[in-house]
Amino acid sequence: MDLAGRFLSHPDSCLVKLEVRHGAGQQAPVKLYQCRECKLVYREKDALLSHAQAAHMDKFFTVEETKTEPPAGNFVCVARCRRTGLLLGPPNYHGYTEKVLQIHRERFSHLSLDEYRASIETLRDPELIEKWKQEQTTQTVYKLRDQEAAEPMKKADAEKYFLEHFAGALVGEAQRVILPATIAQKMDDLRLKDIIRDAWNRESRHPFTLSLALRPAFRHMHLHLFKVKNGQTFVSRIRPHPVDPQQTVESIREVLQYMCEHPGCTRQSILEGLRPGLAPEAPEAASLLNPLRWLVERGHVIEFFNGTLSVPASPGNMRRENIPAENPTA
Repeated sequence: MDLAGRFLSHPDSCLVKLEVRHGAGQQAPVKLYQCRECKLVYREKDALLSHAQAAHMDKFFTVEETKTEPPAGNFVCVARCRRTGLLLGPPNYHGYTEKVLQIHRERFSHLSLDEYRASIETLRDPELIEKWKQEQTTQTVYKLRDQEAAEPMKKADAEKYFLEHFAGALVGEAQRVILPATIAQKMDDLRLKDIIRDAWNRESRHPFTLSLALRPAFRHMHLHLFKVKNGQTFVSRIRPHPVDPQQTVESIREVLQYMCEHPGCTRQSILEGLRPGLAPEAPEAASLLNPLRWLVERGHVIEFFNGTLSVPASPGNMRRENIPAENPTA
């Protein structure tokens, strides 16, 4: 559980699986749509296409800026987005509707178009009108990558070309998808984002699902799992291998019997218990404790990270209570 919690505290080490569960009487199968470029997931294909158009056109187009003349016409007002402060243009300008749709698609797709339109204000300010005109003297054009002879396109034309020729290759359809947790935290689809956040919070409180997912990974890496009396599972690179103290030589038997009677002991407490008053640097102390290294390497003794020691559970040589109660990690 501790290791599972460590994974959850580093989202870049985790993957998230989203899978559709079919309810009783459901008519059409529900699908998930995943961007093959960045792995974001949507419930609607059109939403994914809008995302691909906004986020991945630069993979297929280069963007250049050119200078042109300011728009000509009689403009008495200019529209401005209250949410961003962007000047959208006069309502009677031929590119106004296109600009509104572009900003809505790229920045506020989570709102309905009518909701976004309600955030637009119209201002009769000659200075703002002039500012908008000067902004229009810089035009952005798009060119197909690796095609030097290709004609430049306006953004609307480039977006249409992208949808017709490239977007389909970026769309994946499935009822089960996997994506990096760092990407899952940036989901545009609010419903899916809420589902992932709720699952993440549950796992953070009690990472049961992730701990189950770690088990086969540990086995694949030849790491061994064992449980203690309170049901907690621990991991060790050495397989616990119980040994009957009565089947060992006297010097090892003495240490094993002490450990069975004093679960969670340390090297120091073994020395103090079996040789009271003996200095740790004395040759007799080394002779008593030297077998521990061999016992640990063979799995006859479990050594936890905090220095506590225990003998593996076995009906013939110990009780479950011999596992230390200090909640160590192997």
